[in-house]
Amino acid sequence: MNKKLIAIAIAAAVSAPAMAATSNVEVYGLMNIGVDSVTNGSGVAGNHDTTRVGRVTDYVSRIGFKGTEDLGNGLAAVWQIEQQISSDGSDGAGAGVLGQSATGASLRNTFVGLKSKDMGEVRLGRHDTPYKMATGSLDQFGDTMADYNGLVSAANGRGASSYFDQRASNVVAYITPNFSGFTAVGAYVFGAESATTGSPDSSGNAYSLAGMYTAGPLYLTAAYEKHNFGSAGVGSLGGVANTDEKAWKLGASYSIMDFTLAAMYEKTDDSLAAGANKYGHRTWFLSGKYQMGAVALKAQYANAGSDDQTFGTVKGDDGAKQYSLGVDYGFSKRTTLYALYSKVSNDTNAAYGFKEGNVAGLVAGDTISGVTVGMKHSF
Repeated sequence: MNKKLIAIAIAAAVSAPAMAATSNVEVYGLMNIGVDSVTNGSGVAGNHDTTRVGRVTDYVSRIGFKGTEDLGNGLAAVWQIEQQISSDGSDGAGAGVLGQSATGASLRNTFVGLKSKDMGEVRLGRHDTPYKMATGSLDQFGDTMADYNGLVSAANGRGASSYFDQRASNVVAYITPNFSGFTAVGAYVFGAESATTGSPDSSGNAYSLAGMYTAGPLYLTAAYEKHNFGSAGVGSLGGVANTDEKAWKLGASYSIMDFTLAAMYEKTDDSLAAGANKYGHRTWFLSGKYQMGAVALKAQYANAGSDDQTFGTVKGDDGAKQYSLGVDYGFSKRTTLYALYSKVSNDTNAAYGFKEGNVAGLVAGDTISGVTVGMKHSF
C-alpha cells in the first residue's frame, strides 16, 4: 500500500507543472442546427419554376480553444484557435476577396497576440475585419438563414458570400483600450503569403477601421474598409488588376426597457468596371427585438438599393429587399429553441440570396423564402 501511495504522489508531482501550464486553456463552442423549408424561384418566364427544398442545415456550428498568459507588468499573451463544424456534411468551402480559400474557409478567428490594459491589444493571424466587427451586434439573426449579410455588405452578382463584412487571412489587427466607452479597431491585410514578381504593390492589400461607442443602452459605430487589388491582380486578395473597392457604414442601437432597436446605413463603391462602379450601392437596415422573459420576438428589414449598380450589361432594377421575423425561447443561458421566416425579394436584374442556407441556382429576378425551426446550444 505504501508503495502505491508513493507512486501516486510521484506521478502527481510530475504532472502538476504540465497541468498548471495548460490551466489557462478555455474550451468553448456552439452547436446551431435547423430544419428548413426553402422555396426558390418566381415563376417568371426565363426564371426557375418554384422549387421547395426540405433539409437539415448546420448554421455555423463551431469549437474553439483560447487562453492567456500573464507576462507581468500588465502585459499578457493571448491566443485563440476556432474551427467551424459542418455537422450536416457540407465542407464549408468558399472563396472571398480577403483570403477565404477553400482550404481555410472553415477556420474562424485564429490568432496570437499581446494585450495590455493601458496600451491595447495586437492580434496576428486570421480575424474578422473591424468593418465586420462594427455592426455584427445589430444583426438579430446572425448565423441563420436570415443573417443580414444576405444584403448588408453583399453585392448583386457577387455570389452568396459578402464582399465586405469578411473574415480575413494575413491580418495584423490593433484594438485600443476602452476610453470611457469608446474603442477603436484597425487592421491591415497583406495580399499574398509569399513574394510575387513585379512592383511592390503587385499583390495588393486591404485595410479596415472602426470606432465603437457604448454608453449604457446606447451603441454608436462607424467603419471604413478598402481593398486594393494590386497591379497584378494576384495574391490572396484576388480581384481585378489595378482596381479597388471600398465601403463605409454608420450604425446605432438603443435599448428601452425590454425593447432594442437598431439601424444602419452603408455605402459601397468600386472601380471594377473600367474605372466605374460595378457593384457599388447603398443599403438600409433596421432591426428590433422585444424580450418577454424567456421569449424574444424579433424583426428585421434590409433594402439594397439599385442606384449605382451595373450587373452584367444591365443598369437599374437591380436592388432587393429582405424581410425577416423570428421568435426565440431560451430554456437557459446556453440553450435556445428558435423559429424564423425570411424572404429576399429581388428586382428584375438582381440576384441576392441568403447568406447562409441558400438554394443553388438562384438567378436574377428570383424570390427566395424560407422557414427554419432550430436549436442552439453553447458551451
